[in-house]
Amino acid sequence: MTVVCIRMRLIGFKEFTKVEDAVRKLLSHVNVDLDVIELPINESLNYVCAEEVRAPYDIPPFDRSAVDGYAVRALSTTSASPFNPIYFKVLGTIEAGDDVSNLRPVGEYDTYLVFTGARIPKGADAVVPIEDTVLEGDEVRILRSVPPYANISRRGEDFKEGDVIISTGVRIKPWHIAALASANISKVRVYRRVKVSIINTGSELVELGSKLSSDKVVNSTKFLIESYLKMINVEPVTFGIVPDDLEIIRRTVINALNNSDIVIITGGTSVGGKDLVPEAVEGIEGSIKVFHGVAMRPGRTTGAYVVRGKPVLIVSGLPVACLVALEVFLKPLVNHLNKTEELPKPTISGYLTRRLANEVGFKSFYRVSICRDPNGDYYIEPLRLTGSGILSTLIRGNGILVVPENVEGYDVGERVVVEVINPIPECEDIKIT
Repeated sequence: MTVVCIRMRLIGFKEFTKVEDAVRKLLSHVNVDLDVIELPINESLNYVCAEEVRAPYDIPPFDRSAVDGYAVRALSTTSASPFNPIYFKVLGTIEAGDDVSNLRPVGEYDTYLVFTGARIPKGADAVVPIEDTVLEGDEVRILRSVPPYANISRRGEDFKEGDVIISTGVRIKPWHIAALASANISKVRVYRRVKVSIINTGSELVELGSKLSSDKVVNSTKFLIESYLKMINVEPVTFGIVPDDLEIIRRTVINALNNSDIVIITGGTSVGGKDLVPEAVEGIEGSIKVFHGVAMRPGRTTGAYVVRGKPVLIVSGLPVACLVALEVFLKPLVNHLNKTEELPKPTISGYLTRRLANEVGFKSFYRVSICRDPNGDYYIEPLRLTGSGILSTLIRGNGILVVPENVEGYDVGERVVVEVINPIPECEDIKIT
């Protein structure tokens, strides 16, 4: 029986599913509901909002000064200039937070010194910046005219009562938190963090810090996935290294499914004699195979199953191929569970320094090096497509060029769009070949 199983695994992939089709199929099979929790706003960063929050009142709740200066009637400053200053009587000073309800209203040539954020006193409808004035005792010379409402932040200028501050499905950023605080809202309802289990298979793997022998490698892909999950505000659940044993892999996956929303398994995804992961997952009750084999490079051995609505991703143990699979499949899954959309990625357009070939039918993710010349033009040097275990190309490189399935390649000097993943240096020596 063992020989038969190995032979079946060695047959190879009969077909490769297109990337977009694979993502669509996977999302259509998933059925995971995230609980809604309430968090203090200062703990809600990068969570996805699960409710629509509206302003309970106008923000700001009153007209306030946008600068340090003098509150005046705008009409009274007409014709004021450095050569024709207009004198105003200073009635007092108003700081931010001061109560102005009992102050004398501003008359035709009256004024108050107001500081940024201070409430505008009755009778005033503009503020003259302090740099356009000269104080002389209890009078001030106004050297420039101002129109009505100049340098005043109007009531409701930020949010009117009932305006939406944050919508359902929006990932909370610092400016959302500040806006909620300005509305005196201390808590917000969000979707709890997605939990993702990490299982690393392979008898050749050892944990970080272990003594290495010639046939062992450090389980670096675990740290790649774990840090990636934290970067996108996902809670990792690690199960460590699992040996190439069918039953142990199956039991570990079942345990992971009981403790998380998504399971990622690295290694054992291809058609080698020890590639046991597909068989182990298929042996779990209720397992549905969505796809195995994707028309993308690197990462074409990627597969996906769904067990009782929960997705199980099987990806290469090689770090670069694994990273591509995380971007292509895990990130859309996390967004799907959070009922949110992915933000556009930072991209630049530049010129290829050499010809780039592609295998038609496969969506390829090339690691590239980008530089910028003194004229502001960008030049893109392809590094490599193969070498899924070569992490140094992600460190030396600073971009990813995605080549669609129907494109044979790009010619030297052709303009292409590249996703930026690291800072872009100035070009030192551009060689176009």
